[in-house]
Amino acid sequence: MNDLDIGMQSEISKFADDTKVMCPIRNIGDQQKLQQDLIKLMIWTKKWQMKFNVDKCSVMHFGHANPKFKYKMGDQELQETEEEKDLGVYVNSSMKFSRQCAESVKKANRMIGIIKRNFTNFDRKVVLNLYKALVRPHLDYYVPVWKPYLRKDIQLLEGVQRRMTKIIHGMRNKTYEERLKELRLMTIEQRHLRQDMITFYNITQGSINMQVDNYVDILRESNTRGHTMKIRPSRVRLEVRRNSYFKRIWKAWNTLPQEAVTAQTLNKFKNSIADCGIFKGRGDLLSR
Repeated sequence: MNDLDIGMQSEISKFADDTKVMCPIRNIGDQQKLQQDLIKLMIWTKKWQMKFNVDKCSVMHFGHANPKFKYKMGDQELQETEEEKDLGVYVNSSMKFSRQCAESVKKANRMIGIIKRNFTNFDRKVVLNLYKALVRPHLDYYVPVWKPYLRKDIQLLEGVQRRMTKIIHGMRNKTYEERLKELRLMTIEQRHLRQDMITFYNITQGSINMQVDNYVDILRESNTRGHTMKIRPSRVRLEVRRNSYFKRIWKAWNTLPQEAVTAQTLNKFKNSIADCGIFKGRGDLLSR
């Protein structure tokens, strides 16, 4: 598969047997460029006798002004799609992730049901271990990609933790905030914000291969108060862009202490952000 993208003009993403080709489309010239890349893919399949299943291939159009051109692979026209499941995450053409939130909550609630049916001991240690191992991973999976911004979706995810913490002995009659404090848990919303910070730290350290300068400006010599690696996003007009990853993280990142952004290891970074105001009051930030 390594030579699949040789000569391609469009951006290509490969993972196992899954291939995606992406290109900004503004005019007929862009459409022709993408179509030529699809032709090159078909030539590659003939060379190596590894045919694409065109029936499973489709095109997704993004953007209100997208001209929605037609594309072919071989003699077959690609079907248009509004939503696809990509590496376990539901992505739709509007870039809103309500379906992903609903599916994550469904899986998490299913696990809670299994726990309630198969366990009789609901003391704190047992339930927290089960929650962190079997339930919460469904709410955390790839969340920097699909973190919700609609209040209804945020509350839907939070409802899973509300339900789980209620089944612990002695917690049912306490408020959600009291349960979180006593159990040393963050809200799901704060936990997801923390994951956003960890992801950006990994990007700046090179642990995630991404050219961050393509998305934000890092003000390494900033004269303002705070740390020396503040970021400045480009201006955006649409709500969906304002809530995309690099546009939503900059305010929280800019409030972190200097020792956090210059930490030599990930564990030191996590320890450095433990007392930040955006997380303070929600217990054990290093809990898994």
